[in-house]
Amino acid sequence: MLKYRGTYRVMYEIDKHTGKALEFVYVPCKIKKGSNICRYNDNILNVYIPSSIIVNNLLKDYSDIFKPLQIGNGEATLLFNESNIKKVAVILKAKTYGKNKSPKPKIKRNFSEEQKRVAGERLKLMHEQKSYERKS
Repeated sequence: MLKYRGTYRVMYEIDKHTGKALEFVYVPCKIKKGSNICRYNDNILNVYIPSSIIVNNLLKDYSDIFKPLQIGNGEATLLFNESNIKKVAVILKAKTYGKNKSPKPKIKRNFSEEQKRVAGERLKLMHEQKSYERKS
């Protein structure tokens, strides 16, 4: 899925406890919050959609593109050929905002107490300079 970076927004699944990226890479879609496109095998992709109503409409309107893998009460997973990614991206409204961003999450920085103190002093100095410039 990383090869679609630059065309669509590609993201890593994030571990909620550590905040680090996992192996799972996906393209989020706007057709329904929580829906995403990910890899099923070498030439097949799947789309997870948390709405059975939307899934039933997709299967009815685009039966030549989508094939059901799993349909539950409130969610479903559909399969499609990777060659149809452009059509599917339009249908599912794949996110393109942030398409050139790195899919990995930002690194959380840990500062020592000394670094925090120095940054605080620098911030105070900047505020004093701004207030001095306003008075002038």
